[in-house]
Amino acid sequence: MIARLLLVLLLTPAGAALPVAEVGAATLELAEKARLFRAALHERHVSREGLVIYKIHLPTWEDDLARGTYPRLADTPFFNGSWAATSCTRARVEPAGPERAAAMADARRALDGLRFLMDVTGVQGLMARGVRRDEGLVMPPQDRPWLPGAPGFERYVYRADVSADQYASGLVPAIAECADLFPERTRRLAVDFASHLVRNDMRLVDARGVQTRFGDLSYRSGAGFNSIFQLTGWAAFVLAAELDPDPRWAHQRDRLRDRLRVPARSRRTNLRILGVTNYSNDLMSWNLYRALVPIARRNGDPALAELRHGLHRARLRGRGEPNAYFAALLCRIEPESCDRAALAAGRAVLEDFPIDKRAVIPSPERLAALPRRWIPGRKWRAQASVIVPIADRPRSSFEWKSNPYRLDGRDDPERGYTGLDYLAAYWLYRSIPGALEPPGEPRPTE
Repeated sequence: MIARLLLVLLLTPAGAALPVAEVGAATLELAEKARLFRAALHERHVSREGLVIYKIHLPTWEDDLARGTYPRLADTPFFNGSWAATSCTRARVEPAGPERAAAMADARRALDGLRFLMDVTGVQGLMARGVRRDEGLVMPPQDRPWLPGAPGFERYVYRADVSADQYASGLVPAIAECADLFPERTRRLAVDFASHLVRNDMRLVDARGVQTRFGDLSYRSGAGFNSIFQLTGWAAFVLAAELDPDPRWAHQRDRLRDRLRVPARSRRTNLRILGVTNYSNDLMSWNLYRALVPIARRNGDPALAELRHGLHRARLRGRGEPNAYFAALLCRIEPESCDRAALAAGRAVLEDFPIDKRAVIPSPERLAALPRRWIPGRKWRAQASVIVPIADRPRSSFEWKSNPYRLDGRDDPERGYTGLDYLAAYWLYRSIPGALEPPGEPRPTE
């Protein structure tokens, strides 16, 4: 069955619909699904610079990779960081040999992509949100700033309005997860990020000297109420102090913690009002805790209590919503609080996770039959009053930051996404003893 499905995937013309009967009839083992997603990532979604092209035009992806005419992407640091963190997790799980070597090679390439995203801007510590090369240099007028690459990168243009979430959900977890495996690469990334904030009063400032739209990482962010952005700024110095001996980083870390009380004021890292929330903010919160809680515990940091408080608030905020990535992160961050029921629910989501990652709405009829909430979600989008089965949800570029009640989505069979969302959760599960065992089956005893 696996061989037949792989042939179907490879022989189906780009942009054409996969045969529904073939996909629906196939029950893939989780590991085999991970291999398929990784193969597709390498074939279609990685540029020669090591950048994750997480959104592709299926009829032209091969030509776009060759010419540098990638889509105008806005989340490249996030996807490169996810790839790096996932690959470093995998490298610890795999036994010594070819599979571990492949994981290390993926992590190295992803980290080098993050390095490239900083270097192309010519501003220390500032990442580009997206990059185009060669024949993609001429950009039509639009409302987002695209700037020419720095000296030495004249063959590139890059999107300059980087936001805090590219650091919180991309750079920070990549550095934290890969630090012991790639100490010099991660040290440079952390120091450059911290140096940028020191130089620019805790703000992300582009090559023109302009603060980016969502680039205030100071204790003043959001009139003092934007906990996630403040915590992202603090994380820069936590990581830099962990990896580099320069005393400036520890000084800034302690100043933000003790004098400006950033971790203490960051317990509420997202809001949920009448069921409406920003799931991207939830993802940022979990990725920050993924990095900060283990470091605080390891170093006896007095901010540990506040960080754990925020972690468990994030857990309660998503209670009842089967999110495989969040469930696995809780067990990794704090094994004593591991929720095995949530872990099992997340495993079921991975079992049903669709391998067709095109921007399609799989079954409009089934979506229309679901009960709807009276109150719409963010941006006034319709949402169901029950969890939508993952196979029926409109496809997302990264499932774990998307509303599980969503009914609306893009229907564009020619737009393809990566399976990094599946891989990110799957390898976390592989790192947790017993997490992938079917429910009800006893674990072997020694």
